[in-house]
Amino acid sequence: MKNKLWLIVLIVSLAAAVVSGINVFRLSREYQKGINEYQQLESYASVKEEAPVQEESTEAEETEEESLIPVSVDIQYDELKKINEDFAGWLYYEPLDISYPIVRGNDNDYYTHYTFEGEKNSSGAIFMDFLNKTDCSDYNTIVYGHNMRNGTMFGSLKKMLNDSSIQEENPNFYVFTEDKAYMYEIFAVYLTQADSRTYDLIRNEEEQQGFLDYVDETATWRSDKVVSVSDKVITLSTCHGLHSNNRTIILGVLVASEDR
Repeated sequence: MKNKLWLIVLIVSLAAAVVSGINVFRLSREYQKGINEYQQLESYASVKEEAPVQEESTEAEETEEESLIPVSVDIQYDELKKINEDFAGWLYYEPLDISYPIVRGNDNDYYTHYTFEGEKNSSGAIFMDFLNKTDCSDYNTIVYGHNMRNGTMFGSLKKMLNDSSIQEENPNFYVFTEDKAYMYEIFAVYLTQADSRTYDLIRNEEEQQGFLDYVDETATWRSDKVVSVSDKVITLSTCHGLHSNNRTIILGVLVASEDR
């Protein structure tokens, strides 16, 4: 009887191990597919980052307006639109290896399960809140991405919670659309919940100020940057922990924009 019981336990244990191994393999293969897709998409966006060089200028050069944004991305916009008509722009933050296309769908669910190219994959896509305008003209533009275990997508954002030197030494990230380049300065980092004020639709100055007050009260890290109701901000949002209601938030304020 004991031998039979032992055999049953062994069989169940082996079956569980096999199922677990299959799931790990499936997840690993899915992760790799997502990585491969987004690496291929980077070929549609050529990033050029240069520190401004102070040199003597000719009279002709002096008449040209100097760019305030030290990063440029040559986006093959039409080609990306052919791949996905929801393509809205490109997000770039070099210190955390964030360089991804942004999409905006008809809801905030689809792109949590599907990649830029429409493949069902746990990597999902980097997507803008469907209530936001794609020209980043809302007071708070919200951009979502998965907290991937391998650090891809928005999986690296959580580093800012424990290492403020990242945002202090590299305060700017960039969004590029078809005709505009936007530079944002990171001014707040914090943990919140999925139903918090961070995600409220802001309709007037009173709600804008309420949002800023909430940020000041909640932030685990806050720069000395003064942000007002006349500014435009962007929220980078990702999950914090598996099956958790917590969210990691990185907030940036628009400090420069230029025509492309």
